[in-house]
Amino acid sequence: MPCLQLVAWQRRTSILTPSTKVARHKLSRQEPSPSKTYLLQTSTSTYATLRRVYQLLNKKERNRSVFLLLSIFTNSIVEILGLAVIIPVIGLVIQPETIQTNPSLHHAFELAGTIGIDTPYRFLILLCVIMIGAFLFKALFGLGVNLFQARFSFSVAHRLSGLLWTYHFSKSLERMRSSNSGRLLTEINTWPITFARLFMVGGVLIISELTVIAFITIGLLFYNPIVSLSIAVLILTGATIIRTLTKQRLARYSHSLRQLEPHTNSLITNAIRGFLEVITFRASDAVRDAYLKDQKSIFRIQSNTTVLQVSPSKLYEVLAVTAVASSIIITLIQGAPQAGFLELLTLMAISAYRIMPSMSRLNNAVMQMRTYIHVLDAMETGQSGQQTREVSTSQGIKTIAGVDIQVNDITLSYETRKQPVLNDLTHSFHHGNVHAIIGASGSGKSTLISSLLCLHQPSSGAIFIQSSASQPKNLGSDLSIQDWILNVGYLSQQPFLFQGTVRDNLTLCVPDARVNESKVFELVEYLQLSECLGPDPLQFELQEGGSNLSGGQQQRLALLRALQVDRAVLILDEATSALDSELRDVVFQLLKERALAGCNVIIVTHDNQLAKQCDTVLNLDAA
Repeated sequence: MPCLQLVAWQRRTSILTPSTKVARHKLSRQEPSPSKTYLLQTSTSTYATLRRVYQLLNKKERNRSVFLLLSIFTNSIVEILGLAVIIPVIGLVIQPETIQTNPSLHHAFELAGTIGIDTPYRFLILLCVIMIGAFLFKALFGLGVNLFQARFSFSVAHRLSGLLWTYHFSKSLERMRSSNSGRLLTEINTWPITFARLFMVGGVLIISELTVIAFITIGLLFYNPIVSLSIAVLILTGATIIRTLTKQRLARYSHSLRQLEPHTNSLITNAIRGFLEVITFRASDAVRDAYLKDQKSIFRIQSNTTVLQVSPSKLYEVLAVTAVASSIIITLIQGAPQAGFLELLTLMAISAYRIMPSMSRLNNAVMQMRTYIHVLDAMETGQSGQQTREVSTSQGIKTIAGVDIQVNDITLSYETRKQPVLNDLTHSFHHGNVHAIIGASGSGKSTLISSLLCLHQPSSGAIFIQSSASQPKNLGSDLSIQDWILNVGYLSQQPFLFQGTVRDNLTLCVPDARVNESKVFELVEYLQLSECLGPDPLQFELQEGGSNLSGGQQQRLALLRALQVDRAVLILDEATSALDSELRDVVFQLLKERALAGCNVIIVTHDNQLAKQCDTVLNLDAA
C-alpha cells in the first residue's frame, strides 16, 4: 500500500543515505568515507566551474554572452569613473584656490560664469550636483545591466528546464517507473531556478566584480605601487584563508543537499498521493516527522552556509582597516607625510569602500556555487540528453489503418530481475477483433502491453506491425515509436485525471486539439456520466486526480477519453475493474462496435466473464 511503502521508504533512506546522517549529526568536522570520491569530483576551481557553465550555452546564448561581457566591462568603467569624480571634488573643497590655478578648472569656472555661477562657492555646489548626477547615471546604468543579466540567466534556465523535461520523459518505461518522483520534480522545476540564480547570475557577478577590482588595483598600482601591492597581498591572503577553511565543508554540504532536497519532495508528493491510506493507518505523524527531520538537516546546512557567506565580509572589514593602517605605516617609514597624503588616504578609503564589498560578494558567489555544484551536474545531464528521442505531437503524423500485430518469439526482461517475465511468446492480434489478455498477477500482462506500446524493448524476438496497405514492419526499427504510438489509444489501470475541465482532460491541453462534441455527448449518455457531469459536461471542473468523482466515474471518464478518438489500435489495461456488470457490458458493446469498424482492440483483464465475450484470449499463465 502507498502508506506502507512511504513509511518503509523513509526508514530505508535513513539507513541507506550516509549523506543524510552527515547532515543530521556532523556537518562540520568528520569527513564521511562514502563521499570522499564525490568531494574530489566537486572540488574544482572557480574557472573550471565557469567554463562548465559556458559550455551549457547554445550558440545564440554564447553570442548574447559576448554582449553581456561588454556591458559588464562598460559598467565597470562607469563604476570607476563614478568613484573618480569624488576625489577631485574633495580636493577642491580642501584647496579651493586650485580652481584659479588649474587651467582646465579655470576655463570650466569661466564657462559656469555665463550661467550665473560666478564664485568658487557656487562652482563647488555645481560640481557636487554633477557628482550626484554621475552617481545617479551609474546606478541606473548598473540596474539596466543587472536586468539584462537576470533575464539572460533565467532564459538559459528556462531552456535547460525544458531539456531536463525531455531527458527524463524520453526514458524507457522501466527507467521512468524506477525514477524517484521527488528527484524528477526537483531537477525539472527547482534546480534550473537555482542554476540561474547561483551559477548564471553568480558567474556574471564574479566576472563583474573581478573586472572592477582589476581596474581599481591597476589604478592604485600607477598611483602608488607599494600601497597597491600591499593591498593585493592582503586580498589574496584573505581569499586563500577563506578557500582553505570552506572548500571541503561546502563540498559536503552539496553532497547532503543532493540527497535531502529530492527526498523531502518525495515525502510530500507520496503523502498527498496516499492521503487516505496515511490517515487511516495513522501514519501522518510518522511521515511528518520524517519530513521535518530532513528539513531540519537542510535548514542546518542553510544556516551554516549563511554564516560562511557572512564571514568574508567580516574578514574583509579587518583587511580594509589593515590596508589603511599599512599605508600610513609605509608612508611614515618612507619619510614625512607629503602634501598629497590626505588625498592618498581618501583614495585608499574609497577603494576599500568599493573593493571589500566586491571581494565579499565574489566569495559569496563562489561558496554558493560550491554548495550547489550538484545542480550544475544535473544541468549537464539534461544537456547531454538533448539528442534523445521525443514523442512529438506536431504536424506530419503518419496514420495507419487496419493494423495487425504479430508477436514473434519475444522474451521480456527487467534489469533488476534475473529471470525473464515472458519467454519465447508468439501471438497474433488481428484488427476487427476484441482480444483479451489474462493471467495471474505478475504474469507479465502490463509488461507485454508496454512492449506493444514500444515502451519496453524485448530482450529477443520481434513485434511486427502490418497494415492493410503495407508490408510487415518491425516495431521500433522499421516503424518508429513516433509513428506508432500516435496511432494507438491507451487506457491504464489507474485513470489519469488532473485539475481542469473535462474538455482539458479529454485533450490533455494539447494546443488546437479539437473535440467531437456530438460524439462526446453520445458517449456521456452511453457511459451514464450525464448525472455527475451535469448539463454541460465539457465544462465540468475536475479536482486534482478527479477526486470529486467516484472511482467508477473516474474510470468511465477515462474510457470516454480513449473512445472519443479514432485510433487503429485500442489497448485497455484493466479498464473495467471499477464497473458493475451492467456498465461492463455497455463498455464491451462499445468496444465491439469499434472493432467491427476495423479497430484492433486489446483488453487486459482479470474478469473471466469479460474475457469469454472476446474473440481471442491470450492466457499468459499457459504461455
